Amino acid sequence: MDTIIIGQGYNFQEDTSVGKELIKQFNSKRYDSFTCLVAFASYSGVSALTKYIQESKERGMSIKVILGIDQKGTSKEALEEVLRWNVDAKIYHTDSRNIFHPKVYLFENIDIFTLIVGSNNLTVPGLVQNVECSLLIKDIKSNPVHKDFYEYWKKILDGSEVNLYPITQDLIDKLYEDKVIPSDSERAERYDYSNDAISEVKKRNIKFNSTKIQSLPDGFRPTQRRIKVKMQQVIGREVKNSIDESFYIGKEILVAEIGGGDRWRQVNFPISIFENFFGAHKGDNSYTIELQNISKDGIIGELETRQAVTVKSQNYRFEIKCTETSGPYPGKDKRPIGIYIKLDSSRFLYQVLLPEDSAYQKVREYLYMESKSQPRELKRAIVDVEGIHAVYPELVL
Repeated sequence: MDTIIIGQGYNFQEDTSVGKELIKQFNSKRYDSFTCLVAFASYSGVSALTKYIQESKERGMSIKVILGIDQKGTSKEALEEVLRWNVDAKIYHTDSRNIFHPKVYLFENIDIFTLIVGSNNLTVPGLVQNVECSLLIKDIKSNPVHKDFYEYWKKILDGSEVNLYPITQDLIDKLYEDKVIPSDSERAERYDYSNDAISEVKKRNIKFNSTKIQSLPDGFRPTQRRIKVKMQQVIGREVKNSIDESFYIGKEILVAEIGGGDRWRQVNFPISIFENFFGAHKGDNSYTIELQNISKDGIIGELETRQAVTVKSQNYRFEIKCTETSGPYPGKDKRPIGIYIKLDSSRFLYQVLLPEDSAYQKVREYLYMESKSQPRELKRAIVDVEGIHAVYPELVL
């Protein structure tokens, strides 16, 4: 019998993590079944394993996934990604106050098994970055640990447990509508970014140190969201053809109401967004960014090189130019909403939504929920890409 302690997030020189170990076991091609019982799951954690799940399925591996959805620890997008795996996947849930909280990963073939049991959820922090500890046991199946595992979890593993529910899109939609599960953005805000009540305290009694975060192992890469656009070839004044293209995008998207006035295409931003999102600096009017508009039918516009503008009145702005900004301002009750998608530190895609656009109301409701602006201020929020994907999937794939 082999037993190994798998630590992570602490002694970086050891270069160990459950995420790395899972990849190793999948790549070994020694096993014909994989079972996991996990409390919490995120889209990034699940999607980082998608490649290995699909390759293992092609080799004939049997895969069983049991997930918990308590305490809003599993997101809508995570369940949808598991659904796309097309494996035996269920949730375990009850209305009782005790929660489903195991973290178990089991690989088996006819002779041997590898069991990983510990504290690691199916999220990027849980599999790689958090300070976690698990025990790996590898042995022949006659080891009583294997028998004890199957005896204890018998009903869950054989599917006869009444509190198991097969993961379907209908189930996911109902859980999300009932607010049992959050969007991935909401889940990350609660768990991955630690934005709890203490973060609102400006002056703390105890000051803690910050530490380095463990890097992702080779091959552990969460799926990035994409923006799908159409590139048009124009000769003279005539469009000759249209080519489908896509851009992989980062985690942050700015959603912001646009203020009124005759020149409303000159969009003002708070200094924090001006500097932290766009990378500009107060008083430096030499800084430029590159912008490209995405029309509602997906056509990407010409490259706009825009200069940062800062003035003594403490206005910080960039100009945008698209079909929407050439028309009249809609009004204060239904302000236009700009969506700014960061490609890198100085390159951005953007789209302007007007009240008559089909996505406007959902995006507006999401912005008002996420914004920390004061009541009389324009609503602005830098949000996780998964949040926009949830409310505007036509834009973010």
